[in-house]
Amino acid sequence: MSLFNKKENRDAALGNLSDILALREGGLYNYTGEEVNENSALGISTVFSAISLIADSIALLPVKTLRYEGQKTIFTDKPKFLEKPNIGLDLSMFSLLHQTITSMAMHGNAFILVDKDRQGRPIQLTPIHPEKVKVEMSDGRKCYYLQTAKGKGYDRKITADNMLHLIWYSYPGQLIGVSPLRTNSNTYGLALAMERHIAQFYGQGGTPSSVLETDRDLTAEQAKALKETWIGNHNRNRKPAVLTGGLKWKAISAEAGSELIGARDQIVHEIARVFRIPAHLLLSKDGSNVYSNIESNGLAFIRHTLLPWIRRIEDGLSSLLPGKQFVRLDTDEYARGDQLSRVRSFQVAISSGVMTPNEARAKMELEPYEGGDKFYIGLQGALIDPTLPAQGTDEHDPTNNLNQE
Repeated sequence: MSLFNKKENRDAALGNLSDILALREGGLYNYTGEEVNENSALGISTVFSAISLIADSIALLPVKTLRYEGQKTIFTDKPKFLEKPNIGLDLSMFSLLHQTITSMAMHGNAFILVDKDRQGRPIQLTPIHPEKVKVEMSDGRKCYYLQTAKGKGYDRKITADNMLHLIWYSYPGQLIGVSPLRTNSNTYGLALAMERHIAQFYGQGGTPSSVLETDRDLTAEQAKALKETWIGNHNRNRKPAVLTGGLKWKAISAEAGSELIGARDQIVHEIARVFRIPAHLLLSKDGSNVYSNIESNGLAFIRHTLLPWIRRIEDGLSSLLPGKQFVRLDTDEYARGDQLSRVRSFQVAISSGVMTPNEARAKMELEPYEGGDKFYIGLQGALIDPTLPAQGTDEHDPTNNLNQE
């Protein structure tokens, strides 16, 4: 295992990405002495659950493309590279988003190679493992070097125009993102040490449930015979025991095991804090998990955890589109689980004149109906007719209201 002092650890975190990821197999320095690397970190169930939760939650969202037209936003046809990012790798958009989130959550960086046609339009996206990328400045712009074959160094130069680089967290002026794997190596190391200790504790039988005590000196053979006789007579037998010759039986509490489980739960909360995920979503025991709290925590998870990740993805993919076009991940997908609230929100939007019935039906993946493209407003559901003059304008005669009465 590679060992570094704190200064070297910090310098590597601020230095070149290849220096950081050179420790992938050997493990990162931490005070527990455990080897923290990409594989061991994913072996921590809480880390695996946290990353897969974020990645799955975002990757399932529909990807839509729009463009600005004045003050309106118009849906546009999605380019093929956002439908099937890489045909050769049989890579779906779900897989691309999932791998991108996983790379950022593990290494703080995600790299996507962008192949373009002769007109400079993207035609294919290929995710690259951060270990295979080195980032430098060249002529005032970022430049990327890829390791195309193991042991040959970084032998392929890629310009910034052909590389989509997404960063989770970075310092000002830093070319690459901060590695969560390195920054939280002590937390991950503690989790690994705890898992190893608990496995050994229970694998070796934990603490004995009881002991037999006597003031007499016993040889090893006598002690072994006494233990085997006791187990033979009392294993799975709750009948009273008869003790002679000054022999005493003493039970041992199982507090040690309970304390280990409690410490393990605390580690779950620590890792949940790293990824800003409500602990109950990682199946942690929490006394505050009443329904109302879980509901509010779910909203907080979307707002404070997922949306920042979503914005990074949207900004990155939007940079690949021409002109005023941009990408949106449709977060309405989150509302599918609460159908009643979803229908009520559509009802309010329709009655307020914000949305037509057919627009609401489209979001619910229902067929439009004739006449459903008109706006309505008010509690009575009055039709908004743009051809009629509005009250209070020169075109409207207020006496008409009196005449009608």
